[in-house]
Amino acid sequence: GVHSGALSASRIIYDARMALARLFGAESPERIAFTANSTHGLNIAIKGVLRPGDHVITTALEHNSVLRPLYEMEEKGVELTIIPADKQGCIDFADFEKNIRQNTKAIVCTHGSNLTGNVVDIRKVGGIAKKHGILFVVDASQTAGVFPIDVQEMNIDILCFTGHKGLLGPQGTGGMVVKEGLQVKPLLS
Repeated sequence: GVHSGALSASRIIYDARMALARLFGAESPERIAFTANSTHGLNIAIKGVLRPGDHVITTALEHNSVLRPLYEMEEKGVELTIIPADKQGCIDFADFEKNIRQNTKAIVCTHGSNLTGNVVDIRKVGGIAKKHGILFVVDASQTAGVFPIDVQEMNIDILCFTGHKGLLGPQGTGGMVVKEGLQVKPLLS
């Protein structure tokens, strides 16, 4: 009797992974990891790929769920560049390329700012990251389920999302889409 409940729950989780993989254009459902929320996913992504001596680029449009772990990593030896926004909350995409260094490991960028409501052209930023061979981490907390996102077409290496906003799920749900072959160090070992 107990096994049928566990099997049923496992199928529901796998079906959710399949639906999210289709929604976000992931290579496979195995590339979806569930988290407690987007903040949890962003912490795993940021702390899981950056090491002392790496350089990371982000924007002034970021939520604290991005900035706090980046500041923490900066204290541990990661170099941080924050691209400014203008008075309308827009960023100059040329600033990304201007700030890429030899040790730049990643760009971490919001898709939709909770501060200004502006939507960032993540396809353009993903193209810049791909051109320079650096990782692209996207915070889709405000946009997942609202705007089309295809991780492969947009060159997104890690996409973090929450379930309770545009995906219309319950609070306390979220996840990550991690590109095939990318190793992310877990927060707990």
